[in-house]
Amino acid sequence: MTAPESPPLPGRPLDEHAVRSLRESVPHIAATAADAARTRIPGYRWARRTADRDLLRGAIALALSGFLDPSADWSGEPRPAVLEAFRDLGEAEAAEGRAPDDLQAALTVATGVAAEHLTRQALRRGLALTPRHGGTAVQKGLAYTDRLRRAAAAGHLSATARGAAQGGPEQRRLIDLILSPHCEIRALREAAARASRPLPRTVAVIAVDGRRRDAAPPRFLPEDVLNGLHLKVPCLVFPDPEGPGRRAALEAMLGDQPAVVGPAVAVTRAALSLRLARRGLDLLPPAMLAAGTPVHVSEHIPALLLVQNHDLAQRLVDRKLAPLRRLRPAQQDRLAKTLLAYFECGFNASTTAARLHTHPQTVRNRLRLLEPLFGPELYAPASALDYLMALHAWQLLTDRPEGGAWKRPPNT
Repeated sequence: MTAPESPPLPGRPLDEHAVRSLRESVPHIAATAADAARTRIPGYRWARRTADRDLLRGAIALALSGFLDPSADWSGEPRPAVLEAFRDLGEAEAAEGRAPDDLQAALTVATGVAAEHLTRQALRRGLALTPRHGGTAVQKGLAYTDRLRRAAAAGHLSATARGAAQGGPEQRRLIDLILSPHCEIRALREAAARASRPLPRTVAVIAVDGRRRDAAPPRFLPEDVLNGLHLKVPCLVFPDPEGPGRRAALEAMLGDQPAVVGPAVAVTRAALSLRLARRGLDLLPPAMLAAGTPVHVSEHIPALLLVQNHDLAQRLVDRKLAPLRRLRPAQQDRLAKTLLAYFECGFNASTTAARLHTHPQTVRNRLRLLEPLFGPELYAPASALDYLMALHAWQLLTDRPEGGAWKRPPNT
């Protein structure tokens, strides 16, 4: 039984009309918050140019307008234009040589001042919230501002990384040579000596997904990593990728940045590692790239082979898994995953159940549904490879509608 709604505070309710009236004060609040951020932080100095001040004020005004948009179905995630503005703010601060801690401190001050003045404006207009609605507004506001702070930090770090990548003509010459299809070890050694950098024996090239501006850039770049984030397809050259502890260092460096790691190769074959990493970035499903850890090409070779030709993969799915079309979409999804795990676990129901985090009897019940659909061919050794490929392709195809059902290819 839920507690009754607390009585509202005296005043008018915070309805759509009231929210629109609060938006009228956004320019004044944004200007006040920007001024406070520039003056209250000890040792923090904003440039005196009007454009710099307007950039901060504009970002704050855009954020407040988005937060007070009564027409939006707001779920706590700022709109793309707002995130872009704060990322641009972070990049501008980095370009001016300001520290990320100073930027975050300034945003903290600006947030506090904006919240204070917004509350004053609400009270001045006689608006009221119930305690429950007030608590919800605070929670959403905290989530909203945290997302904006992270966008500003991402912009600052991204600009810093690009600046490091452009650290001098000799370093640019070195990375251009390493990534060229035809490079000789002698030329590489000479270029590394001119750039005052050691030449690694082996490298893995990491293709970074630069299409998503809202994604956090690499958390930090160790000194031995060659930075190609300024290139058309951003990349990093990671030395000695198979050494002790190197994989953990690579993943810590990338954080949540979607990226594909090419295979470890001799430094003279870095172009091959880059080509395969880019191929993975172009072909692998977005869900795989957004999993929170970098994708290593060498561990997903079968998947890459399957997605090289979408039409062939779709036809294999349609031919081998056609019996699943007799089931509801939700059943298709569940039984296909069970069947794939069953094949990969050597037809052992207990091992399959452990992988799927379910009970062995549940797996057996699902198999009783599958076996009549597929018949004896399901266990024929000659068909095992086809089924495995079809089930993996089913998972990888990106044009499956929600629920797991796939589209049939057009008749030819």
